Amino acid sequence: MVIENTLSPESLPAELLPALFDLAKLARLAGSIEFEELGEVASALLKRLLQLCEAEQGALLLSREHDHAHSYDASSAFRALALQNIGEEDAQDALTAFASGKEMPTNISCWITYRIDLGRPEAGNIFDSLDSMTELRDDNSVKQPYVLLILGWPGGEKNEHIVQDARRRVPWVANAIASIVESILLAERVHELETSSVREALYGMELLKAELLGTVSHELRSPLASIKGYAATLIRHERRLSREERHQFLLAINEASDRLEGIIERLLEISQLETGQVTIELAPVDVVHLADEAIAALKERINVAAPAQFVFQLRLQDAAGKPTEDVPLILADQRRLREVLDNLLENAIKFSPDGGCVQVTIRPVNQTEGEQQKGHSEEPGVAPQRMLEICVSDMGMGIPTEHLERIFDRFHRVDTRLTREVNGLGLGLTICKRIVELHHGVIWAQSDPEGKGSAFYVRLPLDPQPLE
Repeated sequence: MVIENTLSPESLPAELLPALFDLAKLARLAGSIEFEELGEVASALLKRLLQLCEAEQGALLLSREHDHAHSYDASSAFRALALQNIGEEDAQDALTAFASGKEMPTNISCWITYRIDLGRPEAGNIFDSLDSMTELRDDNSVKQPYVLLILGWPGGEKNEHIVQDARRRVPWVANAIASIVESILLAERVHELETSSVREALYGMELLKAELLGTVSHELRSPLASIKGYAATLIRHERRLSREERHQFLLAINEASDRLEGIIERLLEISQLETGQVTIELAPVDVVHLADEAIAALKERINVAAPAQFVFQLRLQDAAGKPTEDVPLILADQRRLREVLDNLLENAIKFSPDGGCVQVTIRPVNQTEGEQQKGHSEEPGVAPQRMLEICVSDMGMGIPTEHLERIFDRFHRVDTRLTREVNGLGLGLTICKRIVELHHGVIWAQSDPEGKGSAFYVRLPLDPQPLE
């Protein structure tokens, strides 16, 4: 028969709380790491489950997508996500022997199997006999993906107390197991999309759609996994959690929700900017005051997590490069220009892992024709303009020369170990470029070839011009 598991918050064993917290952390990790590290998450999941159940060996097997009903060939029916103290071939042989009624391997004195249906983990069941395994093979639901958790106690006498504890504990963590495995599978599908040869044949908008899908899917995995993991634990175990624990879970859910909101807002904004739906509202703007506000807001935020790690300097210069206190006003959209400053300052912080000085320099310049072409804004032959230059520089990792020309492209990110650890859609600089261009300005980047910092330059006209 199949043992059904009826769970109630009042019956939650106290020793399960640490495991639930550990699994919630693993669910969050599974939603943010790189594809190559997914195997480590699966191994950590299995190791924690074996510890919870005091088992000595185990396997985490994923059903293959094709219909393997009435088949005893475990090698074709499942693939191993993680193994502990047992080889994949031994695990498959044991499962095949169990399902077909053959004699179990001599090194296993006790063996239990638990199925978790992905998408509906409450349908998990422990199999106690050949009859229950036959019911599994005859059940149409097995055509849907599911996970088999296999626990074994090899050698020695069978310890009924430990086995019964394992049977009692596993159903409580079924939701957490499903959440982690689903995050792993989603990451695998995203990786498959990114490496597919079909993607190489896409052009224009089709290529953009593929890039958008891959990038957005990657960025959505982490906050979605956090929300799902913490919310599921709250729903199932609210009465057993302390007030402080519930508050920490809610803070994590709120943080992940804010990140989701930010991703959606970025996507909507770039869409509006590139389809001409954004209107620039000109008004006199004191750029010095605006930069001072942006620096103060950023300092207040980062000093909580990294006090004294960064030093901010605001320098004002005249056209000759000498210090001054008098910088002319410009006609600009104050809200949009503040967004440009926020993005550039945030960029400087993100890619300066060792901290250092972030400097904002503001000065009037007479832009020559060569500089106009360098900024990709004006046609050759246009007379020099009076411009206000804003330079945001840092002491961070720098930008490789081959990436300087593409740094403002949509979804473009410099591929280094640091940038893989930094979240983001790769749209911040694209948004900055479009806003600056709507003001008839130019923006470009320079970087030390030895990786000792970067500088982003924005030039905006001091003389009013008709807007697009």
